[in-house]
Amino acid sequence: MKLGVSVYPEQETIEEIENYLKLANNYGFTRVFTSLFSVQDDKSKIISYFKKLSEIAHNNHMEVIGDCNSKFMQKMEATPSDLSVFEEMGFDVLRMDGVFGDYRDLEMIENKYGIKIELNASEMQAVEGILEAGGNPKKIMASYNFYPLRNTGASPEDVIKVNNFFEKKGIEVEIFISSAVENAHGPWPLRDGLPTIEMHRDIPPSLQLKHLLAMGGISSVIFGNGHASKEEFEDIQKVIKESYVTVTDKEGIFKGNTHFVPEGDILRIPLTIIVNENISKDEMDILFSYDKHNVAEYNHTIFRSRWSRCVFTNSDIASIKANKEYYSPGDIIIINNIIPRYMGELHIVRKAIKAEPYHNYVGHIIDEEMFLLEYLDPGKCFSFVRK
Repeated sequence: MKLGVSVYPEQETIEEIENYLKLANNYGFTRVFTSLFSVQDDKSKIISYFKKLSEIAHNNHMEVIGDCNSKFMQKMEATPSDLSVFEEMGFDVLRMDGVFGDYRDLEMIENKYGIKIELNASEMQAVEGILEAGGNPKKIMASYNFYPLRNTGASPEDVIKVNNFFEKKGIEVEIFISSAVENAHGPWPLRDGLPTIEMHRDIPPSLQLKHLLAMGGISSVIFGNGHASKEEFEDIQKVIKESYVTVTDKEGIFKGNTHFVPEGDILRIPLTIIVNENISKDEMDILFSYDKHNVAEYNHTIFRSRWSRCVFTNSDIASIKANKEYYSPGDIIIINNIIPRYMGELHIVRKAIKAEPYHNYVGHIIDEEMFLLEYLDPGKCFSFVRK
């Protein structure tokens, strides 16, 4: 997943932008989104300004996305068949807020400058028409809008529907998250967050990212407002490092059977948990050292990660009496030595279940992340991070 930030020239000095991009790139951010309507000046000065901005971005190993429309193209004396002015300004991607609805869309997509075209993700019908007319999906990205006005953003269900459409078409999708820094700004005076998904407006950026990873179908995530803080960059980086990992086969887990136990480069959903103080070393290892927790085929009652038991066959996980009669959603349990065949297997409770002697309670998912369980479909991988 690519990460990006946004800059708004009418509100920031070029020095502030340069410092911000240096900081962002230090934490793995490789894209810069900017509004081409921000510099209210004549053509020559607009070109000069964005050439400088693109130079700074490229020196920091970041590609530049310019938010554009047909009116701005006219101002810059550009046409769908002649994007030379955008190449001169150094843009790698043009985000078109609307389409022309005819042959001009194809002319833009097939431009000779290698500039990638982002289409508005909400215009699925228009994109369908462009593809039917011969548009190359490898030269297109879909980009969501962001929403500065509270209660106007998309729902997760809206986004999943759009993601599924573009995934079937082989088109990458970009979406916006929101910094929680006080007075973080977008291109307008309103400062109330700038996400695509409405529920993201009031949760930390790292949790917004976890949600998008769990939903799937997103290839690029950009802070819509700025400036995000160093602490937010650090938290985002931690999520990425925990989520994208390379794992190998382990003895006893049906070597090579990646249908059941994935290997190689995988994506995991990191779940933050509160750990029970009385757990054993083996149970700690199952929680935090075992790298292949993945959801089994049926999960209406529990999310079952089966194969940790194969790694810990030489362990002896003693039974510890539970202090509760029923386990609640979000509780994490490990099978103990009362049932040797399943000892070491890990379950996340989805619906309240009766506590059995062979269950050891080892922790609980924090309340703020309980909603992520909705996205743990069969085959998805997950990991645990200690609060």
